[in-house]
Amino acid sequence: MRTELEYELAPEQPAQASALSTKINTQLLLIDLDEGVHCARLMSWNLRALDLKKLRAEITGLHTPGKPPAVMMSMRGLNSLPSSCLGTFAELSADLERIGGILVLYNLPKEITKILKKTKLDRVIQTAKARPQAKKRVLAAKKKYAELTQVRAA
Repeated sequence: MRTELEYELAPEQPAQASALSTKINTQLLLIDLDEGVHCARLMSWNLRALDLKKLRAEITGLHTPGKPPAVMMSMRGLNSLPSSCLGTFAELSADLERIGGILVLYNLPKEITKILKKTKLDRVIQTAKARPQAKKRVLAAKKKYAELTQVRAA
């Protein structure tokens, strides 16, 4: 399912711009497309339950047929995370995996990491400590998806 979104393209600075990088500024996320990986971070340090529908639409809006979204989202600076957000991240992660995509949350506050482990949501929601580990997981998932599609095509 494709959700139409209005994006404002953030101006790129020539010294830092690369041919493979595009910045997208949505209402909740700042998304940088780098080598086919959507690197997202929250625009606000407080994610509210009211923002969940919009957040879900923004991430699912990254999907294009034949190219499932590979998203790694920084949670650095997050002050609070309502329990309904954890459910939304779990659903979103499962939905993306069903179509060959992936969502990896990284730079999570320690308290939220503990909650994910206690509730066993860490089995559903992919997490990583830092950006390099998140990118490694995302690239591995993309490679696996590419291999599966080649096998199906043959």
